[in-house]
Amino acid sequence: MSIRKAIIQQIELLSNPSDQVQYEKDVPIPNVPAELICVFCDDLYHPKSDALQSQFTQEELEGLERLFRVLDEAAKIEVSGVRELILTREWQNVISVSRELNSYYAKHA
Repeated sequence: MSIRKAIIQQIELLSNPSDQVQYEKDVPIPNVPAELICVFCDDLYHPKSDALQSQFTQEELEGLERLFRVLDEAAKIEVSGVRELILTREWQNVISVSRELNSYYAKHA
């Protein structure tokens, strides 16, 4: 799977709270809120990598940077699970930015 496709799939997950709740049910790890953040911030988003820069436009890279920033803010809160996470202002920002990006990618697929 290309890095572009993996990032877009993660953005889809981050844009949909009900999918996040289901993800928590399906993934057998103790801290799904942290996992939702780490998949994008640690595993996928490497802004200086040639792969990332070659598969996204400058405008798209700016959107990914914006998502990284709101995820970084959300990483500072402590919650016991996804349902609690979804209620926080920080995570509402993540959902909002993710929805904007998801809408963009749906139009530019």
